[in-house]
Amino acid sequence: MRDLLTERRVRQLAAGLGLGLLVFGAVPVVAPRPFARVFGFDEPTVEAAAMSRSIGARDVAMGAALWAAAARGGSYAPWLLARAVSDGGDALAIGIAAAQGKRNPRFLSLGGLALAAALADAALWALARRTQA
Repeated sequence: MRDLLTERRVRQLAAGLGLGLLVFGAVPVVAPRPFARVFGFDEPTVEAAAMSRSIGARDVAMGAALWAAAARGGSYAPWLLARAVSDGGDALAIGIAAAQGKRNPRFLSLGGLALAAALADAALWALARRTQA
């Protein structure tokens, strides 16, 4: 098991996460209304589309930075921590909306995705700190 958690392997996982995040973030930047519909917004307003683009742009930037740092030998743990905090914030925001009555299952799935991502980000961050030490 220890061989699976080498610094090189954790770095590869972080680079893969960065690329995946870049792709995931590009979708709402390019097509914010269809993306919003997938997650429960029936007919997204101009404001909701703008918010989707903004969140997508954040994910593109963070994904590109995480990939570049991990793939090119840089310090990538801080980018994983930033991801954990931003994904955790997304999950919290959706949790607040759910508590206020927004219970569309597709919308809640976005919160579940954000929570799972935050936990994965935090676990990878902990591994990166341990293997880089």
